[in-house]
Order: sequence, then C-alpha cells, then structure tokens
Amino acid sequence: MKYIIIVFLVLIIISFLIWYLIKRKRAIRKVKCTSKEEKLSYINAALNPFGFIFDSYQDIVISKNDCWQREMGYTDLYDLESFRFNIVMNAEPIYFHYNKKEYRIEFWKGQYGITTGAEIGIYIRDDDCKLPLHHYRSATDKERLEMGFILLKNCTLFKRKGCSWWLTGFDVGKFSKPKDLQLKSCICFPNCEMKDAFIKGLMKAGYSKSKIIVCENTVCFEYCCPKNYKLNHCHKIRKFIAQICNYINCSIYMFFTRPFNLTLDKLIYIRFMFPHLFCLILNFSIPKRKKKKYDKKKKKCHR
Repeated sequence: MKYIIIVFLVLIIISFLIWYLIKRKRAIRKVKCTSKEEKLSYINAALNPFGFIFDSYQDIVISKNDCWQREMGYTDLYDLESFRFNIVMNAEPIYFHYNKKEYRIEFWKGQYGITTGAEIGIYIRDDDCKLPLHHYRSATDKERLEMGFILLKNCTLFKRKGCSWWLTGFDVGKFSKPKDLQLKSCICFPNCEMKDAFIKGLMKAGYSKSKIIVCENTVCFEYCCPKNYKLNHCHKIRKFIAQICNYINCSIYMFFTRPFNLTLDKLIYIRFMFPHLFCLILNFSIPKRKKKKYDKKKKKCHR
C-alpha cells in the first residue's frame, strides 16, 4: 500500500511538471506573438483601477494625473503604516509657506513590495483649513509644478519629469535598500518668492546652501539620507521582516519570468500563465493608501 501511494504521488508530480512545461511553452509563444499595443492594453486595463499606467518607453509603472489618490491628499498615517503593505522607504518632507498656504513637498524612495520606486508629491494646507492638523490636500491643476527626478542605484534606474502634483516611477522586480538609492530632484517654481520659500524650507530641513543648485526659478538637490523625517525609525524589526518578504517575492518573480527581459513581457507572461497571480503582482507593485482607515480617523477628528 505504501509503494502504491509513493508511485501515485510521483505520477502526480510528473503530470504537474508536464502540464507546467506545456503551459509555459504556450505562454512564451503567446507573449512573443502579442503586439506591443495589445500588451499595453492588457497591463493598463489592470493598472487603471489602481490609478496607474505603464510607461513602455522606460519599462516602468507610473501614476496617472487624475488618479483617485488625489482626492485623499496626504496624512502621516500613510507613511506610518506603509510597512503593512511591505513598503520600506525613506521620506523627506520639505515645509514652507507661500501665498497664505503651507506647502509640504515630499520626496520618497525605496522598496514598494516587488518594485523599486520613487515619488514626489505636492500637498497644501490652506490657512483657513478645517481638516485635521496633519492633513494636506493635493495640489490642484493650477498649483501643479514642473518637476523631475532621476533615481539612481550605482547607475540610473529611470527618469521622470512633467507638470504634476504627484510624480512617480516604479521598476517592477527590482530589489533595493532605501539607503542604496539616490534621488536627484529638480522643481521649477512660478516665481522667485516661491522659489526662495522652498530653499528656506530645504535649509531648515538640514540641507546646506552649497548642496542646493539654483538656476533662475529652478531648484535642484540630491537626496540620499533623510534629514527631516524618519517616521518608521521605531519599526526596524517590521521593516526588516518586510524587506525579507520583498526580497523573496522579487526573487520568485524574477525566477518565473526569466525567459523575458522587459517588464512588459514579464507581466504579460504571468497574465497568460497565472491570471490570478497577475492581479496579485500588480497589487504588490504600487503604493497603497488606507482610505477606509483614514476616513474613520477623519470622522473622529471632526466630532
């Protein structure tokens, strides 16, 4: 009886391997036969509900200007609980006042699940704002700024630029430690007054004037280690565990998608091989916001 069970298990394993190899071969062939336009259509259809699209030029995931995250603005709660979503990052907020408003321009870089990414967000608090003290609204279209950044890890990973309120980029399958990443950022302000206010904010955060590059109304600086903001300092163990999970997940992803080099092809390959896993991977490839929890907290603050 024991030998029959062993033979049965061996047959099941062999059958599974044969099924997997056949399906893998078909999926590889299907990916190669699918046009780039069709691939982008598949990926964007899956990313749109999350507020993101795929940039085929740089082979990265980026946020949309009209994504739903814009309605939520910013609160410290997002960064404080980021480790719950396996996000391990460095954050650097720069505060300054301009035109009767408090600005918070924040810079992020780090590991977002199975992606290495970076963000720049523009958030504003009006002087007559009645929202909770630490909540900022997102910049409107009129308040958006021309900005750009380069994310480096020994070499350039990717670049982003544009007129936006939230400029992002996420390289799927790349694993990084936040301290190994450098973020070179530039922001173009509409006038000297706002530019000077931002520079004062940088200096107040701990950046020396010699490290700040100014050209007319454009300000550039390099961000390696956060000087002004270390929210998750008390969560070292949780961050360490999250990074272990991220490393394992990145390794598994890269192993199963090794027949392809481009992220676009890798994601489409996963879609053909494991449709349910495809959605799960996208879910782990972008930053999250705990909207329900924030809404509850917001209601409590108004009581």
